[in-house]
Amino acid sequence: MSSAAKRELRFGYGFFGTDRDDLATAVHSAEAFGFDTFLMPDHLSDQLSPIPTLAVVAELSDTLRIAPWVLCNAFHIPEVLGRELATIDVLSRGRLDVGIGSGWHRDEFTRAGIAFNPGGQRFRELQHSVEVISALLAGGLVTLDNDHHHLDGHLGFPSPVQRPRPPLMLGGGGRKMLEWAATTGDIVSIIPKAGPNGGVLGSELTVESVERKIGWIRAAAGVRFEQLTINLVLVDVTVTNDRRTAARAVSGALRAGQLPIFVGEADLDENDVLNSPYFAFGTIHEIAEHISTVCERTGATYYGTFPHVANNFGPVIEHIRRA
Repeated sequence: MSSAAKRELRFGYGFFGTDRDDLATAVHSAEAFGFDTFLMPDHLSDQLSPIPTLAVVAELSDTLRIAPWVLCNAFHIPEVLGRELATIDVLSRGRLDVGIGSGWHRDEFTRAGIAFNPGGQRFRELQHSVEVISALLAGGLVTLDNDHHHLDGHLGFPSPVQRPRPPLMLGGGGRKMLEWAATTGDIVSIIPKAGPNGGVLGSELTVESVERKIGWIRAAAGVRFEQLTINLVLVDVTVTNDRRTAARAVSGALRAGQLPIFVGEADLDENDVLNSPYFAFGTIHEIAEHISTVCERTGATYYGTFPHVANNFGPVIEHIRRA
């Protein structure tokens, strides 16, 4: 990868912490390692709520961009959420990315008494919510009528610092979702497809699967493809001198259906796992080379990290920045 391409790479620090001290430590680590964005998931579990937490991050750091990664549409009212997001952009002086999705963790919905509607319905609800949020983030009076929302002169206030609005991060694993993200979003996040009953499919972790999805995005985006940022996520990072043994262990766990969040048995061999964009094994140098190879093959320029691997990945960023 050329030095110019490396300069364009972005890295996001995921956070699942539970108190302010954890948050301050994580923000310091993200800055020290050279992460670009502080990412806050949106789960109804033992984690801080993303929107107020990101407001605090904006105060703790003058440099990090901030992003919910990603808001679950079913947990929020878009007519109100648009105002909250605009406020965060103002308070952060224009450092917000807006990540939002349809949700995939069925157990969270069930425990909270929220209907986990079929995937197609959740997708349509997301589309209509994003229409509302985008209109409100543009500022001014909004009149809008779709299947789920009816606005009649609703005020989009405050006006965000970023114009015409903060960047939208959309994505998923299915074709319809990714094609929509390609025509609507600014950052397109590619993840393994969700199963019908929640969780994500381990069988979609291969680099070939990501390349196929890039083809869908490119075709749907047309001329705007070059303006899109492609985002991937690192599910696990293992710093080791024996990367094949580490990959073999993950392959075995996937075949046995034993890895958290992944559903169904995945017939991925050792090489599939080694080449996967979602895992990284080896020395710091080997992991950096793997990231470069994935970015060359897929065109991705933005990597987010799951919280438990962010600190392991930090030295890799330092290595990439120096190269």
